[in-house]
This record gives sequence, structure tokens and C-alpha cells, in this order.
Amino acid sequence: MIEFVKGEGCGNDFVLVPYKSDYNYREMALKLLRRRFSIGGDGLIVMDGKKMRFFNPDGVEVPFCGNGVRVFFYLLYIEGKVNKKDEIITGAGKIQLKYEGKSEVSALMPEIKTGEKRKEGVIIHCGVPHLVIQKKDISNINVEKEGKNLSKVLPGGNNVSWFEDMGDFISIRTYERGVFGETLSCASGVASVSYLAMNNKKRNKIKIKSRGGFFKAAKDKENDNRIILSGKVKIIYKGSIPEKEDYWQKKGIF
Repeated sequence: MIEFVKGEGCGNDFVLVPYKSDYNYREMALKLLRRRFSIGGDGLIVMDGKKMRFFNPDGVEVPFCGNGVRVFFYLLYIEGKVNKKDEIITGAGKIQLKYEGKSEVSALMPEIKTGEKRKEGVIIHCGVPHLVIQKKDISNINVEKEGKNLSKVLPGGNNVSWFEDMGDFISIRTYERGVFGETLSCASGVASVSYLAMNNKKRNKIKIKSRGGFFKAAKDKENDNRIILSGKVKIIYKGSIPEKEDYWQKKGIF
């Protein structure tokens, strides 16, 4: 049996499994992340000590997931394997995290890099690329349809984040390329939107509302191009997978 953990950060949910050299994690992601037919989730996190790898539901490995690293850190923290303030190694570099109390974890996100302005919006990189679009009444956007088309603006694909200034906070919706749909939250999207919104409003702190909950964002005092992002995380349940089941072996997962 292989043990797994299910966790979520503001509605962005993940399956976490231990690293083993002979596992095919691409095939595992394709199988385990299917909703209704398996555990279901927005991503697969492979745990190797304080190092994580991340796979999207389409089986593609990407360098970073902001909510994923916060959930992974929280799991290690409650298990006593990391300090209250520690770091996790990702494909986008070492990420500093801190347990803020009351199930809230903050992360110093990867450095923001702004790309060229497009007619559709602005390209912003925060570990992964986002097309960021400011729009009124984002509740009426057909995220699935528009996101699918706009996720192909960059050659390698990109996420798409729409945001609306609500005065006291920023509202956001995100289409994720590897999920092929809208997620309840996306930390790299929140950080990208926060960066743009804070520059527009000339502020160093801001609140963001995703469909899965609220985030707090602040510019890092040492680097204006890095965002400290905090939000709720939760470990939902733990379980086990029948490692020796014929079905899994036929799929080439084990």
C-alpha cells in the first residue's frame, strides 16, 4: 500500500504522495486526480524530505505551485518535520514559508517578472506564467470557454487570471492550463494580480478574494518584486492506495 494525504489551500486541492524512484508520477497524476473516478484534485505533490515536485492533472510536471507548497509545508509542520519558519525546495527555487497560526501559512513567492503587454492583458511570471486581465463584473465571465482560448497566448501555454477592483479588496478568478478549467484559487495567480493591483493603487498590502477564500498579500521589504502571500490551508484526510492491484500495474504506475 502507498499512503497518501489530501490537502487544500483556499479550495485548491491536492493529493500528496511520498517519493519512490520506481513510481511513474505522470501516470499517477493522470489516474489519481480524476474527480469522481479517483481521489480527485488540482495537482499531485511528490514529497521527498523538504523537496517537492508538482504534477498537473494532465500529467505535466511544472516547477511551482503556490498553494501546493503551502499545503506541503503545513503537513510537514504539523508532523514536526519543519520549523515554524522554514523553507521548501521547489523547481522554482527555495521557498520560505511560515506558519502564522490558526491554519494560516504564508509564503514568500518567487520573484515577479513582468512580460510584454498584449491586447488581451499583461503577462506576469510568478514561478509559472499568467495572463492577467482587469475587467469589470468578473462574475459573468465564461472562465472555461475564455480561459481555454487565452491559455494559448504563450507558446508553452499559460494560466489566465481576471481581476476586479472591489475597493476594499480585489476579486479574482483563474483558469489553470494543466487543470483545463477554473480552480477555486491559484496562489501564483493571486500573487501576480496582487503585484499589478498594488502597483496600480500604490499600496504595499492588499486583500484578495478568490472563490475559495481570502488571501493577504504584501510586498517583501527587501524586494518589491516578491510577494508574501498568506491564506488558510487544511489537511482533509489520509488514506492508502492498493499498490499491488493489477489495474495500477497495467497502467504502468507501479
